[in-house]
Amino acid sequence: MRRIVTFLLLAPAAAGTAAVAAEEGGGGNLLITPQFGLIIWTAITFVLLLLLLGKIAWKPLLGALAAREKGIQDSLDGAARDRDEAQALLAQHKELLLLARKERADAVEAGRQDAERVKAEILDEAKRQRETLLEQSQMQIQAGIRQAKLELKTVAADLAIQVAAKLLSKNLDGPTQRKLVEEYLSDLERLPPPGGTPS
Repeated sequence: MRRIVTFLLLAPAAAGTAAVAAEEGGGGNLLITPQFGLIIWTAITFVLLLLLLGKIAWKPLLGALAAREKGIQDSLDGAARDRDEAQALLAQHKELLLLARKERADAVEAGRQDAERVKAEILDEAKRQRETLLEQSQMQIQAGIRQAKLELKTVAADLAIQVAAKLLSKNLDGPTQRKLVEEYLSDLERLPPPGGTPS
């Protein structure tokens, strides 16, 4: 193949050299005056060179261009895929972020509700304990009042018995009655208060 290309390139030059040698004898200028043989050989060489380049060079050049175009298209497709994946990941990330915010808000709300429930339970327990203490205090007060009444009745009965005994043992004239009442009042002052100790 190389020999054919070399022949095709050198054939017009050899023909031109032969024509130049022939015309040098005639004194013409080859660059200004066209030679029919040189034109034919140049046209044939050009056509053969085109065919040879079409067969040898154009296919690899077109293949390289097609491969380059395919590579660019693949890069664009890959970039589009990457962009789509990035958008999908971004959407997924936003969705996860919203879900996390919702879960956090739900957890905060659940914590608040638990705190309210515990607070209500504590208040209910405190109320129950207060009511129990009030009931116990009232029961103790009632028992103390009953005990005081019993003691008062006992003391009053004792005093009545003592007064009656004194009245029966003495002559009851005016000064004696006054004296008995004064003694009774002084005895009442000396009595200890109910549930207490004597002063």
